[in-house]
Amino acid sequence: MNKKINNLKEAEYYANFNLVGEYIVKSRKAKPENEAINEMYYAWQELGFYVHNLIVNERFYEQSLSEYRSDKIRAVTRARVAEEKIIELEKEIQQLKTKIEIGL
Repeated sequence: MNKKINNLKEAEYYANFNLVGEYIVKSRKAKPENEAINEMYYAWQELGFYVHNLIVNERFYEQSLSEYRSDKIRAVTRARVAEEKIIELEKEIQQLKTKIEIGL
């Protein structure tokens, strides 16, 4: 996906995540003994870690894919150059064989 679109989506996610987090933290400070708020707080944390991990993994995947593509392009280019050189050397060998056959 487009990097700019991903960045905008991530920024929106983090903004919403932080907004909800602020309310959860305020509620937890106001009522530290409330079991439901405490459970929500820990679930919110786990959700944040999970989504952050997904985002990081996606970035690493895209980066790796880009590197693999670059490596492939470089290998294909090198193979083409090598093939051209082989053709050139085969022609030279043939010319030398012809010279040897005619005694030059």
